[in-house]
Amino acid sequence: MIIVAIPEGLPLTVGISLAFSVMKMYNSDKILVRKLDAPEKMGEIEEIIIGKTGTITQAEMKVAKFWCEDSTIINSRKNTILNCELAQISVERIKESILYNCDSRVEMDSTNFIPVGNPTEVGLLKFLQDADIPI
Repeated sequence: MIIVAIPEGLPLTVGISLAFSVMKMYNSDKILVRKLDAPEKMGEIEEIIIGKTGTITQAEMKVAKFWCEDSTIINSRKNTILNCELAQISVERIKESILYNCDSRVEMDSTNFIPVGNPTEVGLLKFLQDADIPI
């Protein structure tokens, strides 16, 4: 499509091209896009963290591995984050970034402290609890 010196035609042209791309995605790959601006927004994304809704896992998320300091660390034992090759400052930053960017909370039942809230955030808090990091 060509925009010929009419700035008002740009939004219309973008909308039409997005509609064509959405139709093409549905026809070729059976991908249903509900909002036209979604493909444009997806083009801006550099990394995606994928999780489940909790229907299969009963909302039990767990950190399996993580990347830091150009290496992959497999979370294979209870205190992996404290017994890996990371610098202490990196461990502190991971801990602080989980704690300060989390809306979930820790509640106490009769004997234990239990994280409650978003399943992904609860999984991150349990990751810290497994390493005996006070939260």
